[in-house]
Amino acid sequence: MGATGSIDQRNPKEPTNRATVGDRFWVWFADEPSAFEVHLADTLTAFPKSEPSQDDNGVFHVRAYSWRGRPDFTQEFVQAYLPRSVELPDDGMIKFVTIDDKLEFSIPVETLSFSYSAEAGAIHVTARKIILSDQTLMILASRQSDHDREAPALTGSFDALGLISLLSGNVLLGRCLFSSYFCTTRKKFLSGALGVVGPSPVDWAPIKFADDNPDTRFDARNNRTHAALWFAGSAFSANDNASKVVSYVTALEILTGKNIKNYLSRLYRKDSELHKAALEKVLALMDLRGDLVHKGQRIVLSPELERYAQAFILDAIRDNNKVASARFAVQSVIEATRR
Repeated sequence: MGATGSIDQRNPKEPTNRATVGDRFWVWFADEPSAFEVHLADTLTAFPKSEPSQDDNGVFHVRAYSWRGRPDFTQEFVQAYLPRSVELPDDGMIKFVTIDDKLEFSIPVETLSFSYSAEAGAIHVTARKIILSDQTLMILASRQSDHDREAPALTGSFDALGLISLLSGNVLLGRCLFSSYFCTTRKKFLSGALGVVGPSPVDWAPIKFADDNPDTRFDARNNRTHAALWFAGSAFSANDNASKVVSYVTALEILTGKNIKNYLSRLYRKDSELHKAALEKVLALMDLRGDLVHKGQRIVLSPELERYAQAFILDAIRDNNKVASARFAVQSVIEATRR
């Protein structure tokens, strides 16, 4: 199955001949649209603009969930349980689609692989094949311009999903069947996972776990360490800043007994410069969580602050498990940001 693509430039008013920071790579399969893609394109074409002057590139972010009820129950539910008028902060659409016959379509999945020197990369596109039959789908859609704002936390159609889940309970199966971009003009699913980002001083800032001591042992099976590592892994793999910040702070709370500031203040107290820099960064991380959880504000987690969060967790794990190291993990991050 052949794939093709294009570059979505960050500043379309000043196009360039090469990709620049902020540009995104769109990839789609070059075959004819499937019956489901044609139907989805017709459904999304009627989607209203959030603002009359809004640019319409025909690209949406789409999620699909399996709905247990048949069409008659679905319509009854919508009429009886949903408010007559639903206005969401970001323009979102809820649509129920009945699949009677067997439908097949493919969603492109792109990956970026590097050579051993990590200086040259190649894009590989594979097909994720979806087969649907005899079920009702709940489609949640939001315009790409709404979904991909500068601050990606709390955007897209999750608020619509939250409303439906609160009302329906287990009538709606919680597992997302697919999540992808979709273009109504091409009538094709798109992959927009890859783009051009600027360099960060922490891109190459690996941290050694412990001193070179053959007697060093690390047992990660105790409850605190196991849970902290679980949340650290969950944060790293998350695609949105909200999940990342909540998971990183949760990992730190587990390791520090919910008193992150006092714990790290004690840990770094012998070096005044390190102490000051560390507290400044951990307070910035906690402020992000506060803005998100207590104020519902959009947040942005920079690559540098994420690396600091990881270093705080590593230092706390070392301290909890009596793992010797000549320097703190945070010191490695501070040095990297000063280069």
